[in-house]
Amino acid sequence: MLAPPSEKPENASGIPKKTKYRVPAAEILPSDRFSFQVHLDVMKRFVTLSHNGNQPLDASRVEGERVPTQGASLNVRFLKSVGLLNTTDRGQYLPTQDGIRFVTARTVSDDRARPILATLIERTWIASTARSVLISTSSTKDEILLGELAMAAQTDKTKKESALQVLVDYLLFSGIVRRTADGLTLVSSPDGSGDAEKSSAESDVALKGSSPEPLTEQAVKGWHVIQTEDFMLRIRSSAEAVDDLTEHLQTLRRKIERLHGREFDLSPASTAGGS
Repeated sequence: MLAPPSEKPENASGIPKKTKYRVPAAEILPSDRFSFQVHLDVMKRFVTLSHNGNQPLDASRVEGERVPTQGASLNVRFLKSVGLLNTTDRGQYLPTQDGIRFVTARTVSDDRARPILATLIERTWIASTARSVLISTSSTKDEILLGELAMAAQTDKTKKESALQVLVDYLLFSGIVRRTADGLTLVSSPDGSGDAEKSSAESDVALKGSSPEPLTEQAVKGWHVIQTEDFMLRIRSSAEAVDDLTEHLQTLRRKIERLHGREFDLSPASTAGGS
């Protein structure tokens, strides 16, 4: 009796191929194949070919001239996540009004364009992560910020370092961060002025150092102030500000966990009763 035919090996060596699993990042990252300059060129082409946002485009139509193949296709999700692009109901793309203003301002000078991009980036996890790591009085090595961005995005730094560097380039171009001879430092606002302890001139949240005063809460001109023995919180009276605060607290928790080697529960339920 003939034995049943054996199954064919999955490759020439006869060793079954291993299944590769891709774990998506917690945040949308740019492609690790293209530089920040490609992002600038992509946006310029989107604005030009869409006739200032009047004609939706497939990402592939933007590629050409100075935009390499897949330079737009692999970055449109990220550009949308930071507010430079919108999608239509047919899956095509249009530059946002901020995106159009940014590209138009760059035809005058990069300095005119920086504040527009800074306003967009300030709203993202990229800026909040940078502000949790950097301070304005001393310099931090690139590797440290890249590592913190990787932690916040829950991605592999060694595999995504090129993409993470593009995020740093966004921070540098927008003026949120500047480079010195010793590394990276935080800029208080896109023009370098203002209070360095706050996120920006339009920040919704300001966290300050410890105070011995008992727990108090008051509303001052649209702001709420909560003060305990361990912290003082000043937050704008809006639901959006509370959402922003939650994101900042999660970033702060990760930083404290790494410093102290233990977990801290900063969930709303545990913080409702104070310290």
